[in-house]
Amino acid sequence: MSDAIEHGHQCSCKIGRNIERYNLDELNSELQRQRNTEDASLRTLANYINERVLEAALAEAETDLTDVAYGAVSADDALSAVYNTLASDTAPADREARVRKRFEQNGIDLEAIESDWVTHPTVRSHLNDCLHIDTSHTTKITAETARNTIEWARTRCARVVEQTISRLVSAEIISIRDHEVSVTIQITCPDCGSTYRFGELLKHESCACSTDETTESGSP
Repeated sequence: MSDAIEHGHQCSCKIGRNIERYNLDELNSELQRQRNTEDASLRTLANYINERVLEAALAEAETDLTDVAYGAVSADDALSAVYNTLASDTAPADREARVRKRFEQNGIDLEAIESDWVTHPTVRSHLNDCLHIDTSHTTKITAETARNTIEWARTRCARVVEQTISRLVSAEIISIRDHEVSVTIQITCPDCGSTYRFGELLKHESCACSTDETTESGSP
């Protein structure tokens, strides 16, 4: 990582300017994590950055667009739905018009927000030149990066469920006092029915029936 970024001073590229403008202090760390542990594509990272820009702009304007976010069950889903409606070439025209109208009604300069969105070549330059992440090769997955990715997914899933429960309570659809949400990741082999937690499967390195098949194939 460059000395400028390491000491808290953002780079001057478009993504660096967005970090400064929208107070996206954790963006570089998240880009590094997604690229290094999930091998996220440049397009995936570009969409992630653009969603964060949209999210920050909406938060500053104190605007809730959940009523135009089709199929959304959480705040994260609502954000993605609105972004996809605006950014996708295949979104229905009437849906896009409704979202854009809502922005206009709330006094939000959508054109200014969209002008801050980035494309995957911009992401490539930022990763290479500002974060010193080589994008010329595919990052190999390791047991540790896989563990980190699955833990991140489990935590995010629990957060989405927690947000959904809280919205149901606020809407008086359900009533519950203090509650905790937990998510357990299990992997089941359809051949033998064995079920493992991820850490167990990683420790054993294979399913029991796979081990049996290997033993049988190697028998004299």
